[in-house]
Amino acid sequence: MKIVDLTLPLREGLLTNPTHPKTITTDHVTHWFTAPRYKLPCKGYASKLMMISDHIGTHLDAPLHFIEGGKSIDEVKLEDTLGDAILIDVSGKPVDRPVDVPMLEKQLAETGTEIRRGDIVLLRVWPGEWNSAGFFQAAGITLAASRWLADKEIKCVGLNLANADTGSDMQRPCHMELLGRGVGIIENLVNLDKLTKTRFFFIGLPLNIAGLTASPIRAIAVEEM
Repeated sequence: MKIVDLTLPLREGLLTNPTHPKTITTDHVTHWFTAPRYKLPCKGYASKLMMISDHIGTHLDAPLHFIEGGKSIDEVKLEDTLGDAILIDVSGKPVDRPVDVPMLEKQLAETGTEIRRGDIVLLRVWPGEWNSAGFFQAAGITLAASRWLADKEIKCVGLNLANADTGSDMQRPCHMELLGRGVGIIENLVNLDKLTKTRFFFIGLPLNIAGLTASPIRAIAVEEM
């Protein structure tokens, strides 16, 4: 099998959405500071303090993010965050054109891929590197396409953008449609261009922290060779 890491590395100063706080990391204690408490060969221990948004990096949105009274991340079923997945690559479109139904149907037909009930659907929308010029301004997924995907009874939709919606659309139709119907949204995926198959096994487990509206995940694709 081949494992493809689809996760954006977290680091000091990382900002994955302009409206969310950046990542802060600092020393809690260092080896030097703790060394006097220990005896050789142990020379002390180090630990870090990290402050992050629940929407930092590659993350899974819970319904609570936009749906008042919706499930928080600890209430999302784990089986909805892993399983059979497909890739739909629509990165050849103009970056200011949102993902629509004809675009998805065309790509599925060309690759001979089908969406099955219970699939996780990953969309390669952005053609370049994460955070390259124009990344945060790229168009997201239309309401019609969101509804079309939800009607397929899938588990999650993931994409390599920071926002599943077009940022200027403050009605947030994609989030409202998908999260309102219990379909998770995974944002800030990377390395989708490194996948060699359109169907694979996906794992994207969230942290089990009560009450969060989202969680960073370690997203991987497992391809059978």
